[in-house]
Amino acid sequence: MSNLRAIGKKLRRPLLLLIFAFFIMLVYAVQLQSANASIGYAPISLDYRFLIYLTVGFLFVAMLVPSKINKPSDFFCFFYGFFILLPYLLLCSIRGEVGIESFTLYFVVLFLPLLIIKVVLLKLPVFRFPGLFNQSNVILFLCGLIVVGVVIVLSNPTPSAGFDLATSYDRRLEGRDIFRSGSFISYFSAAIINGFSPLVAFWACWKKKAWLVIVPFLCWLTFFYLLGVKAPLLFIAVAALLGYAARRRKIESFISYVYGLLIASFLIFVFEYVAGGYSYVADYFLRRTFTVPSWVIASFFEFMSADSMHWSLLTGISGSKPVSFVVGEDYLGFEGLNANTNAFMYALGSGGIVLYLLTILLVAGVFFILDAAYVRKNNPIFIYIGFSYSILIIEQAATTALLSSGIGLLIGLMVCTRKNQDNSYV
Repeated sequence: MSNLRAIGKKLRRPLLLLIFAFFIMLVYAVQLQSANASIGYAPISLDYRFLIYLTVGFLFVAMLVPSKINKPSDFFCFFYGFFILLPYLLLCSIRGEVGIESFTLYFVVLFLPLLIIKVVLLKLPVFRFPGLFNQSNVILFLCGLIVVGVVIVLSNPTPSAGFDLATSYDRRLEGRDIFRSGSFISYFSAAIINGFSPLVAFWACWKKKAWLVIVPFLCWLTFFYLLGVKAPLLFIAVAALLGYAARRRKIESFISYVYGLLIASFLIFVFEYVAGGYSYVADYFLRRTFTVPSWVIASFFEFMSADSMHWSLLTGISGSKPVSFVVGEDYLGFEGLNANTNAFMYALGSGGIVLYLLTILLVAGVFFILDAAYVRKNNPIFIYIGFSYSILIIEQAATTALLSSGIGLLIGLMVCTRKNQDNSYV
């Protein structure tokens, strides 16, 4: 009987992944492909080549996607494997048929970062991290930075500043003139709204100081007033829920909650489509979650293979224009399109094989520090930072995620805090 339970546990993960693979293909075939044919969504042929791609690639993905969150790097393995590798495996032909040789090369390029990082993190040496700061003082310091940032941005508001949802896009366009790309205020604002505020929300809910959540909430409210941004509120809410899960020792079940949310989304899709022939959840959530990343990745591979585009395997692109805009505007022909993709594809497109390998090593190093610090200091904040960094690098450059969202500063501060003495969290 115990053997049957063990076999059942081993089969549970691949069976779940197969169920999600079925629903992803169903949503794509029934609604998303035809609705987005004008931008290049092609029909997927379920022929022998597709079965070969799926069978071989699925085995590798299923082996490395974790079933529980036990350390910070598990978030990366889950997000990258489930939201990057699995959808691309299914939708590699989203922009047209891909030969077996090309698919093999493309899949290796995508799979190699996960494999290398997984191998690097198999054995963690015991480090002695300094205990220079009290953790509460660090959180107080971050709250101070948030307050300073809010005061600075309020001193120079956008012309359309307000709480009207209808003018939120206007405020965002106006903000580009104030928060210029590359400026200090731009980086500082991104760090406090995307990095510091969610971490404060996490700590507040972990330490049963729910009143402190008002600081990140007011920070988001300020930036909504000035720039019309809505997404940071969701990030702050998720961080608060993770903090509550840390207090209840439930973070390891995070993947189960994600699966539950997605299963509910797919069931809503079926209900909506059967009832009216159209699904809002497919168009506004499932498309962005599963098909857009695969479409952008396929576009990057096409761009790097095109003779008409000046791209080098060793040096990437020439010029100062970001590769995401080169692909979006110059190759795909959509004016103003910033074709964001995961950190490794961005590095390969931007700087060639050298930057690609350096990015793998950088990300491996970040999670090496986070995993080692988590084990040494018994502090779930490192779990949260691992979650935050994992989310960011699946859609932007690794260095941008470290700098512009304040993740690098948070890591530097937290590895210097004293060991968590709360033995209720292990």
